[in-house]
Amino acid sequence: MKLAVISFTGAGAGWCRRLVEHFQKSGVICEGYVQPRFFAGAGVRQSGLYPVTESVREWTGRHFSQVDGLIYIGAVGIAVRAVAPFLYDKLADPAVVVMDDAGHYAVSLLSGHVGGANELTRMVAGICGAQPVITTATDVNGKLAIDVWATKRGLRIGDRRQAKQVAAALLEEKPVGFFSDFPLSEPLPAGCFYGLAGEQNVWLTVRTQPDSQEDLLKNLAAEGRLLRLLPRLLILGIGCRRGMAKEQIEEMASRILKEARLERCAISALASIERKRDEEGICRLAKEWDVPFVTFSAKQLEQIQESVEESAFVRQVTGTGNVCERAALAGAGAGGRLLVRKKAENGVTVAVALAEWGSGACRRRGEWTGWQK
Repeated sequence: MKLAVISFTGAGAGWCRRLVEHFQKSGVICEGYVQPRFFAGAGVRQSGLYPVTESVREWTGRHFSQVDGLIYIGAVGIAVRAVAPFLYDKLADPAVVVMDDAGHYAVSLLSGHVGGANELTRMVAGICGAQPVITTATDVNGKLAIDVWATKRGLRIGDRRQAKQVAAALLEEKPVGFFSDFPLSEPLPAGCFYGLAGEQNVWLTVRTQPDSQEDLLKNLAAEGRLLRLLPRLLILGIGCRRGMAKEQIEEMASRILKEARLERCAISALASIERKRDEEGICRLAKEWDVPFVTFSAKQLEQIQESVEESAFVRQVTGTGNVCERAALAGAGAGGRLLVRKKAENGVTVAVALAEWGSGACRRRGEWTGWQK
């Protein structure tokens, strides 16, 4: 988590220092910004504390897309006017919390659920002894919002309109059906019933649509009563000739996913052999799709036990008889399996593996060795 705190008064500077110190001790990246005339009193030597010389709007614009949460210590109106020009999407905007400079109230202002402002508000209130002010209906009524449940598990929401309908059904205590392509050992949100159709329904999947024989899911989807929650469990293994354009690789990858009815936003990473670490086309695709590009040595790929299609030519060139299938499986980790075997065309090969649910693949972004954007 990365946070930025700004204050406008002498009292606010003290709270700013306190929040920065507490979050940093907790392992959170946190920077605090104080008006220059209060800077020395707030702790000039403290790491992560800086004087702010720009306007609050300029400060907000500089940080809005770079942090997970913004904390304003001052009037709510200041924060509202500051963030208004930069609001984009509830699924992408950072959490915004406001605390008065007397430390009485901490207010969840923006992105309470998906952005985590409600949780951040409780943290700020706990640190400063303030009263948390949270106005989202599910929290007020003691219900768990489906987007909160999904976000905590690294799931992407397939359709926000349907997510609102599911949230409304849960709030009104109407039964919600829950279906999953993966075995679940954890409790479902209160009000959800596994395997039974409700007025609204949730489907945990990496697929774009149900199979032809899944009549119940097909009907629910056709009626607009099926919300897909998408775990990032797909690993796209890629091999290609040196110098292939990003567009050629993307066209092949997108077509393979479409033919297999697999959701692109369920991809956790692109994977290949170590010699492709600097392959511009794959690197550009990973950056555009906002996923890591992880690579493995030929020796690591050779350790994959699952049966794959071998090529003597590929082995001669790379040191392993199959790059894309082995790379996909290596990225998926223990328990992973191939969903789409190698397909090759015009110098590009693609395979898709599925990581095991609960393996942490959907939370691994940026943590693997050998990844780059």
